[in-house]
Amino acid sequence: MQDVEVRSYLIKTDKGFIAIYNSPGLSKDKNAIVELGRPSALLMSHWHEAMYKAPELDIAAYVAAADLSQTKASMSGAVDLATYLRSDNTIEIISTPGHTAGFSMFLWTCGNHRVLFSGDMIWSHHNRWEAVVLDESNRQKYISSLETIARLDFDVLVPWISMRGEQYPILSDRPSARNKILRIIERLKGGEVT
Repeated sequence: MQDVEVRSYLIKTDKGFIAIYNSPGLSKDKNAIVELGRPSALLMSHWHEAMYKAPELDIAAYVAAADLSQTKASMSGAVDLATYLRSDNTIEIISTPGHTAGFSMFLWTCGNHRVLFSGDMIWSHHNRWEAVVLDESNRQKYISSLETIARLDFDVLVPWISMRGEQYPILSDRPSARNKILRIIERLKGGEVT
């Protein structure tokens, strides 16, 4: 898909930098990343991120156990997300199976903002929040995970993928975010794939 971009994000915590999502940019921009401060971990939302191989950084990659075997096919050094230890408590790991069996989202508290890294389980397609249901996806688990996410308090959505030229990250208020997620749930319950 030429009109789609994937991105990684470096976030600074009290304990240093962490990378969220694997993408070609981690290797492409490795010198600038190291100059800022080498990340201590790469948190991956799911095994599809392994299509870009291990980044050219000395960094531990973490993905949920249910996605680990597929991830290791391209990134042999990947480890179980459950072993990721952090002491700053600014990042919450949320198990959200559905898109893949081991999909995870990450909720980061940054000052007054709560930033949800949704991978490609929720993304903006022509400015409409959508799901990405694949053949491997489990629709019922996807819906259940979205119901959990709809109850979260966040004001910034940061998907892994985006249409070129669309806003990214996406600012929202709590009621609007909840309503957009509830609309996705309605579409999935109605049999749609977005």
